[in-house]
Amino acid sequence: MKKENIQALGNLLANYHSDLTYIRNFQKYKSNNKTSSEYVKNSKGNFKAFINEFRVARNVNKGKTDILLSLTTEWVKQKQGDHVDEFAQHLKNNGITHGKVMTSLASKILFLNNPWSILPLDNLAKKAVGLRGNSYTDYLPLIDIFITNNKNEINTMLSSVDEHLAIIEKEFQGEIENLELIRHNRFVDKILWTQGRSLLSIAKPLK
Repeated sequence: MKKENIQALGNLLANYHSDLTYIRNFQKYKSNNKTSSEYVKNSKGNFKAFINEFRVARNVNKGKTDILLSLTTEWVKQKQGDHVDEFAQHLKNNGITHGKVMTSLASKILFLNNPWSILPLDNLAKKAVGLRGNSYTDYLPLIDIFITNNKNEINTMLSSVDEHLAIIEKEFQGEIENLELIRHNRFVDKILWTQGRSLLSIAKPLK
């Protein structure tokens, strides 16, 4: 069992409830069970709190969080709602992201809409899979390869804490479908993050 994977498991246990809360609240908002004025707030489980916690708030022009949410709402209604690269370009074109294409921001927001298919992209995940550049389209096949190569250990480690994860998921039963797949994806994301962080620390020169 790799040290980084054990750390990732601890990360999952510590943050899984919060992750599911963000997902549930976005799904409720999308289904009109939350108003935009309520959901956009910087409070537990809501949109501004999400972009703060997932460290992408700095990618958004000051005072434009409500516009970002509005653009997101319209985007996920379309057939290309899962197209991260196009959404990142769309946000840039609408003056949300300091004139830059922010793929990490786009992936993390669309993850809320479809956590069954979209894993957030950041610099540490890119490092873990050896991605050069910021193309989410190029990231997807690298994730698939990573999952295939680590399938047995991923399943074994998740099984080792199944009882604990089931307790966390109980609150969300009936509100979020296919929790098993979300559980798997969130763990993969945590592994990529911890492995990327480990690789980054090794790469840093000694002072």
